[in-house]
Amino acid sequence: MPLDQKEFKDAVPHPKIGTPIDSPDAHPWYSIGPGIWELLLNGDQRSENKSVLQWYDPGTKSIQNEPIVHTYYEEVCFIRGGLKDLTLGQEWGMGAYAYRRPGMKHGPYVASAEGCLQFVKIMAAVEG
Repeated sequence: MPLDQKEFKDAVPHPKIGTPIDSPDAHPWYSIGPGIWELLLNGDQRSENKSVLQWYDPGTKSIQNEPIVHTYYEEVCFIRGGLKDLTLGQEWGMGAYAYRRPGMKHGPYVASAEGCLQFVKIMAAVEG
């Protein structure tokens, strides 16, 4: 699905801390794990070409216990709060940026006491 051209999109507050994953109150955010939410800004929710906001409730740990590896490119910029990479033992906060190629190991993560709001751009790897 091609990405749509958009000039601006109004801010949509993330779900309240502790919102159940199936709560209709979370809409238009959707759960990608307990305490972890996504808001689709552009693209398709199931696609490897999309832009999203991700929100981690304070202290939330990513659902993986092992480092995360995926088949797409990923760019991440922290808007508020931060995450700690449990494998590296390193923390990042507001303004931190990451660019990950397919196959790069990262995480798992735990959110700071403030939680973490991040912009994530996912791009499919092109063969050939």
